[in-house]
This record gives sequence, structure tokens and C-alpha cells, in this order.
Amino acid sequence: MHYKLIIQTQTIMNSTKLIALMAIVILAVSCKKDSTSASTKQQISLRADGVLFTVTTGGTDVEESDAHIRDGNKFQLDATTSTKDFSINNENVPSTGTYNMTGAGTVFNFVQWEDGSEIFSSLGTTKSRLTFNISKVAGSSSDYLRYVEGTFSGVLYNLGQTDSVRITEGQISIIE
Repeated sequence: MHYKLIIQTQTIMNSTKLIALMAIVILAVSCKKDSTSASTKQQISLRADGVLFTVTTGGTDVEESDAHIRDGNKFQLDATTSTKDFSINNENVPSTGTYNMTGAGTVFNFVQWEDGSEIFSSLGTTKSRLTFNISKVAGSSSDYLRYVEGTFSGVLYNLGQTDSVRITEGQISIIE
């Protein structure tokens, strides 16, 4: 029994390291911004198990508040403070519409919620699911970066699929 617990603990630790490495790679590859990014201000809000989390571009303790389609059809959302992070990456979102993410994600298609040391993600968890609706895309289809507005909700599980967080009332707004 003790041997099984050690193997399970090592598997979870290795999975956590893999997710962290994949997140670093994605951020390094996908953070290219054009010159209009400094002039666009967005607010992203959600409730995680009923608790409100809101970030606004340039806000206090906000590291990132950004939701856009880049390079034609790659959707990326980052809502980050020093202690919490909500991210969506999907490589096939060409325009407005409703999109569903279910089951285990990939390095290019995933959703993740981090609250301190707790991580809930579609990476490596088959039960996670999220629906997001892009209701507005600013700019023309030829622009490299187009900011979006919309809504999202879903349920994300931890790596062991033993605990979950319910994401509700997700809102993406362009303020200026």
C-alpha cells in the first residue's frame, strides 16, 4: 500500500512539473503582441466556486488581463495576478461563436485555473469542460491581433480528478 502511494505521489508531482513546463513554453511562443496592445484595455471576470475574481488591464496587482485572437484563429485569454491565474488557449477560434472544450487538453488547447498552489486544468484530466462564447471581435480578419468580448463557464478538475472548481459568470469586456 505504501509503495502505491509513493508511485501516485511521484506521478502527480511529475504531471505538475509537465504542466508548468508546458505553460512556460506556451507563454514564450504565444505572447507576441502588436503595437495596438498597449492601447486596448480589457476586463476579465469570473466566479470560481462562487468567489469573484476580476482583473483589468493596468489594475493593481494585475500581471495580465488580455483576451484576443491572434494569427488568424488562435484564441488566448490570460487573467493573472500575483496569486491567481485563469487561462484559455484554443488554436481554432476564427471568429464569433460558441466553442466547447471537453476532456484532456493539449499544450495548444487547454483551460487552467490556479489559486495559490491549487491547479485545476483540462491538461491531463478527462472530466474538465469549458464553454466559451465569443460575441465580438474588434478589428479586421487581416489584423494579427484582434481583441474579443464574450462569456465562459465550466468545471475544471485537479490532476487526480478528486477535486474540482466551478467557473461561472465568466465575462470578457473591452473597456477602451
